[in-house]
Amino acid sequence: PQGGEVRALVGGRDSQYAGFNRALNALRPVGSLIKPVLYLLALAEPDKYTLVSMLEDRAIQVKGRNGQVWAPKNYDRKERGLVQLHTALAKSLNLATVDLGLSVGVDKLLALLSDMGVDREIKPFPSLFLGAAAMSPMDVAQIYQVLAAEGFRSPLRAIREVTDADGVALQRYGLEVEKVVDPGPVYLLNRNLVEVMREGTGRGIVRYLPAGFEVAGKTGTTDELRDSWFAGFTGDLLAVVWVGRDNNKPSGLTGSSGALKIWGQVMKDLKPMPLSLVPPDDINWLWVEESTGFISDQDCPGVLAMPFIRGSQPSVRAACGGNSETGSFLQQWFD
Repeated sequence: PQGGEVRALVGGRDSQYAGFNRALNALRPVGSLIKPVLYLLALAEPDKYTLVSMLEDRAIQVKGRNGQVWAPKNYDRKERGLVQLHTALAKSLNLATVDLGLSVGVDKLLALLSDMGVDREIKPFPSLFLGAAAMSPMDVAQIYQVLAAEGFRSPLRAIREVTDADGVALQRYGLEVEKVVDPGPVYLLNRNLVEVMREGTGRGIVRYLPAGFEVAGKTGTTDELRDSWFAGFTGDLLAVVWVGRDNNKPSGLTGSSGALKIWGQVMKDLKPMPLSLVPPDDINWLWVEESTGFISDQDCPGVLAMPFIRGSQPSVRAACGGNSETGSFLQQWFD
């Protein structure tokens, strides 16, 4: 993840087939894999959004310039009303994501995707918030490399240098690093992606990795179960998996029931290092009331510890508690 070096690449179910390489050339809608980029944009504005900001998970209709109406729905066709931002991403709620996207703006999302290394023309439609954009698995890997590298982009590369018969370098492909996003928002997002794997759509990973093994990732599923995606990273490896049919017929698989299983088996065999996220200096951990996001106390019922960029913590205190500093022992536990 830190250097963007491609360790392995498989372009189809037959690894020896020399034809169409899907990992490089198959352009498929990415679905919910794009959501972390939108949430990162929001968290980069800590005066407006934190992990406990409330989003509207209610039915919405968006009218396009051509008069057509787009009416997205959650995967389970349910509405949850007000939900906290971290829950919306962990549960991959479409309606809450669209609510966030309409506030942040599609142009900002396109700009960040470009900064993260996506060099493709993408239409600026609101459906982009839910991943209505065709990308290759390699494109997705480049996006998630920025997240895994704490906001720094390194163009993916498979060759370090070309040498002659005597080992003399004829051409080198050096490491390139460019800062895309501040580490603080990336840390908040990555903690949220850990939550995805612990309690959200990626919790099936427990079948493959040891209990307590920390990993960050996101599932993706497109309409009619045509595309099954998973992208995730450990402490030392990042991988992206797509499962689908070349004829675009339904695969019958969600991100969790298809791509996640392959990703989990690959990581189980490779025995990677667990993820260990180190908070930047501007991050504070605070106790908040789980139902409201208000500042609370460790000894109060229904509380959880959440990270905040300094100065962005909630201003409202819950009825119980209010002395919300987590203390050094809990800070060290999350570090």
